[in-house]
Parts: sequence; C-alpha cells; structure tokens
Amino acid sequence: MADGLVNQSVADELAARVAAGKSPRPVVAGAGRSSVVRWSCYAAVAVGIILRLLQLLANRGLSQDEAQLALNVIDKPLGALMGQLDYQQAAPEGFLFMQKLAVWSLGSSEYVLRLVPFVAGSLALVVLLVVARNVVQRWAVPLAVLLIAFHDPLINWSVYDKQYAVDVLLAVVVLWIGVRLMDRPQERSTLLLFAVVGAAAIWISHPSVFVLAGVSTVVFGSSVLKGEWHRAGTVLAAAVPWIASFGIFLATSSHNLVLLQTVLRGSPGAFAVSGGSEFESLRRGFGEFRYASGVPHFLTYRGLDAGLLVLLFAASFCVLGFVSVLARRRGAALALVAPLGFMIVAWALNKYPLLGRTQLFLVPSFVLLAAEGVVQAATRPRSAAVRTASVVAACCVAVALATPAVGHVVHPRRLQDVKPVLEYIAQSQRPADTVFVYYTAQHQLRYYLECKCAGTSFEEARARGWWPLRPAPGGPAAFASALRSVPPRLVVPLFRGRDPADYVADIDNLQGRPRVWLLLSAVDASDTAQLLAEFDRVGHRRARVTIGKGVDAAGAYLYDMRPRRG
Repeated sequence: MADGLVNQSVADELAARVAAGKSPRPVVAGAGRSSVVRWSCYAAVAVGIILRLLQLLANRGLSQDEAQLALNVIDKPLGALMGQLDYQQAAPEGFLFMQKLAVWSLGSSEYVLRLVPFVAGSLALVVLLVVARNVVQRWAVPLAVLLIAFHDPLINWSVYDKQYAVDVLLAVVVLWIGVRLMDRPQERSTLLLFAVVGAAAIWISHPSVFVLAGVSTVVFGSSVLKGEWHRAGTVLAAAVPWIASFGIFLATSSHNLVLLQTVLRGSPGAFAVSGGSEFESLRRGFGEFRYASGVPHFLTYRGLDAGLLVLLFAASFCVLGFVSVLARRRGAALALVAPLGFMIVAWALNKYPLLGRTQLFLVPSFVLLAAEGVVQAATRPRSAAVRTASVVAACCVAVALATPAVGHVVHPRRLQDVKPVLEYIAQSQRPADTVFVYYTAQHQLRYYLECKCAGTSFEEARARGWWPLRPAPGGPAAFASALRSVPPRLVVPLFRGRDPADYVADIDNLQGRPRVWLLLSAVDASDTAQLLAEFDRVGHRRARVTIGKGVDAAGAYLYDMRPRRG
C-alpha cells in the first residue's frame, strides 16, 4: 500500500512538471524530501566529517609507510615521481602530483601531507549522499551516509598519507555520473562529464577503472538489449576517452603495477598465485573484505569471533538490498556490483591484489546496498517477529561499525608514532649521547629531520647539532638507506636483513659508550625482544618509552654500554 502511494506521488510530480512545460526529469521513489530525512542526511555528513577532523587534529606522527612515501614526494622532482619510487612505494601519478602541489604550496608537515586524503574522505560523504538520493529508498539515504560516516577504516585512511581515500571518492563520483548517464543518456553535459572524469580518474585512482568499466558495461549493455542503438553509440563514444587513457596508462606506467605485485606478493591471498589452491587464495583475499566492510574483530575465541556473525548480517542486508534496487532500478543495481566482478577478473589475472585497503573503493556500493536491505528487512515482512529480528540485526551491525570510530575519538590512533618518542629522547638527551637507529625507523627520522616538525625539544636538540642530517640516496628496495651514520651522534646500520641477529656486530661496536639510545619503529614483538636481548647482553637498560603495541609500536630504550662493574 505504501509503495502504491509513493509511486502515485512520483507519477503526480512527473505530470505536474510536464503540465508546467518542464522536462520530466527522473524522480526516484526512495529519494524522499521530508525534513526529517533531509536533516538526518545533513547530520550524518556532519558527523562523518567531524570524526575525520578529530583524527586529523590528533596529528599523530607519520608511520613508516607514510614516511617512505612522503620522502618521495618531498625530495624527488615532479618528473621523477612519474617513474619508479624509492622504498618500494607505489601510488597513482595524479595522487602524487596533488601531494607535490600541496607540499610546494603549504610545506611538508603532517597536516599538509594528509590534506588531500582528508578532503577526499570528506567529499566522499557529500557525493555519496547525492548518489543515495537517486538509488535507494527514502529512509535508506541517511542510513547509507551514516554507515560510511562511521566506517572506521575509511576514517583512518582519510587522515593517512596514502591514496585509498581518493579511491573511495573517485568510485562515488563515477557512480554518481553513471546514474546520471542512465537517467539522461542523451544529455551532452553528462556524456562530456563522464568522458573527462573517466579519462582523468585512471591517473588518480587505479581501482577507478573497475567502476568505469562497470558503469560503461551496464549502460552500453542495457542500450544494446533494448535496441537503442543511438544511445549505445553515444555511451560508447563517452567511454572511449577513459579506455584510451587506460591504454596509455598501461603502456607508460606498467612498472608501477609490476612493483605493486612485487611488494604485495608475500601477502596471503593478495594474488591468485600467492600459494595454495585457487579457492584458498580467493577465500583469503575475500577475507579482507571484512576490513573493507568495517566490521571489526571482537569476542574472539579459537580463531572465531562475534564479528563474523555481524558480517553475515551485513552481507545478508547487502543481498536483500541488491534485490530491492534491482527490482526498481536495474541499471543502478548492476552498476553497484559490476566493479566487484571486474576486480575478481583482474585478481585472477594477477593484476590486482585483494587486500583490505585495495577493496575500499567497494565501500560505497556496500553501504548503499546494506542500507537498502535494512530498510527492506525492517518494513516489508508481514511478521512483526521478523521485522523485530531484522531491526536487532541492523542495530548489531551499526554498533559494530560505530564502536571503533567512537573509540578512536577517545583514544586516537598511534600507529608507529615515533614523534613523541623523538621528543622524549630530546628532553632526556645529553651532549655525548649516541642514537642507534634501527633500519625500520630511519625513514621516519629522516622525515622529521627534514620537515622540522617533530616538536620543540627535538628542534632545540637538533639546533645544538645532536641530530645531524646526512641523507642517503635511497633506492627501490623497501629498506634502502634513507640516512647515513654520523658517528658518534647517529649510528644507522645498513639493512642486512629482517633478522635482528644480522645486527649483532653493529651492537657490539657500541660497547664502551655511556649512553646509547635504541630507536625502534614498526618492529614486531618477537623481533623487539630479540633485539633487546642483544642490547641487554652488552649493556644495561636505564630508561624506556614506548607508544603502541607490537608492530604498530614505536619506542626508545636508553642503555649504558660500558662493562658492568663487579
């Protein structure tokens, strides 16, 4: 009955527009304009931006991975960013250009390096609202925006010096243009917009090609099936620029794809040939979609946790949402899921890795379908018990998604945050101290030596000459040298391998020094224990500071390396 009333209102609006001499623009039944829905949408967007802003203002130090990319952006000329990057880094050329432009204009602080991802992550909320109004039901619109607003992995990558927030923005933008293209196939401005954005998107976001391919295939295929040959021709013409752009990209930037494969080859399930059966690789790869869905691990017991049940709820809502959108807007429904199919094909050809962060571009499709499914499950069944169970399941999904995001407001992320560690060393430092920089921390240290943004105490110590900067040339290897030793102040051993035992000789050379700081970052717990055991063998510990746990930690340990008396 409710659907009949909605459809009648849509028909009445179309008739009124025709009677007034206006174009009968497509009106989506679910895009209601009630003040409650409208203000709920605005509130959801505001909450999402605030959550991202709070994480940005926490201003944590750059992680090892961020620092490695930052050194490329800061130190390399623009032309060199188009080629192979140092430290096994890879990113779209368009993203690197935007980062370089920000550094040129505003400096090299953490805020500047995170500006582009932050803007992209915030804009994605706004564009998703526009898409939702044209695709899902009325009450599903604010719910979809709220789901992406509280999506903790997206909040993280929106304040991270990497390209993945831009991937999400480009995915939403292409979906928005695709929906316009379905509704207005002959509108020249929309065709031109699709052509221009598509050609540019290839260079800004690698996975945007999957969304472009999905939208183009759906619109072109539906036109052919309906015998609308003129429409099919115009859509094909609009797709030619992005196809040509992608061809140029493959011809000129294939080294980045090869490098990406090299970097991620050891990740289980990342590629189809990463070891084990094809099914096992696919299972592992799609296990990462849990990260992309935003459902965290909790109440873990023997490898299983309650989050798996919540993930099952979310997946069920997505399936129900897809069926619902398919019945009302077939083209839009297919455009939402088609990128997933193209991604699987690329994975099977060993051209695209299935990791959590590389699947984030699918998040807009996920939240739109999940929101649609929740509304359907909560309103359509005749049984009150089924509707109640659906609402309970939806609340479980919402709480599971929102809890990490709210938790990180109270306790901001400190991923490999070496900046407060450097401040601690500087505040306790003496003129004759030696700092032993383990190979994993050298890129972060070089960044802070160059940007001069580690803190007041560190800058004062640096001005006294206690932190000399002697850059190393870098190189394509992950741990190519970023710093050279400047003894006795700074000792930076060459990378000899990941085993702490490979650095015993360097540790032995520190014997006899009264105060030696060991600077660590991004070292797992077992390697840290082994490394500290080697220092304990030679000297005795006087002080320590650590931020975080395990491989996400950064820390410093003060040792007296003189022989023990007695």
